[in-house]
Amino acid sequence: MITDTDIFQAELRRWVERYEQHLDQLPVLLEHLRDRANPMKAGSLEERVGGGGGDTPAPFRLDPVDDCDDLWSSLVEYIGEVAERLQDPAPGAAGASWAVKGSVRGIPAWMGPDEAYRAAYELIAWLIDRAEKVHALALKDSEDHLFSLIRKLMTRYVIPPIERPSHRRLCIGEDEEGRMVGCGERAVVVDWIIGDVGEARCAVCGAVYTREEDTHD
Repeated sequence: MITDTDIFQAELRRWVERYEQHLDQLPVLLEHLRDRANPMKAGSLEERVGGGGGDTPAPFRLDPVDDCDDLWSSLVEYIGEVAERLQDPAPGAAGASWAVKGSVRGIPAWMGPDEAYRAAYELIAWLIDRAEKVHALALKDSEDHLFSLIRKLMTRYVIPPIERPSHRRLCIGEDEEGRMVGCGERAVVVDWIIGDVGEARCAVCGAVYTREEDTHD
């Protein structure tokens, strides 16, 4: 008999998987954006490159710079909200931000690809360690904003999603006639990034599972 506790635990597991997979993309994504920006070490921490007219080329590629700033500020603001609600100090990397009058505007100019990767890893590790507590906060609007931005930038810069092997499930299902199908390998991964629909695919045999279908743990 399926109890309310079973249903809650299943929904929590699905939420945590979605949460972790989105956060797992951030270190590589921020590293890629900083690498694409190709800074020429111009300006101080308080100076940023802006768009506008004129013939003088900017020392940055503006799209990756702006996208990186948007992503970093969204992440840091989200962490700040979580930290405040949990009454838990935010990780130190959250303080490494370009800010104007206390408002986070983006990633600091000195932070290159490697530094961005390490800082993002520290930030997501802090969130993932508190995932179940974060779930209870029900910060849906903030999470939807951050996760939709992650998906948009993953698509824009054609970055393959990062998979977490610990989330892989057994490839066992049933066909329309009730016969067992699947290769039996623990290789089914739920993809919350492409389309954010929770479709699962077996990396070995290619079997596809919709959100409603079940795979064995």
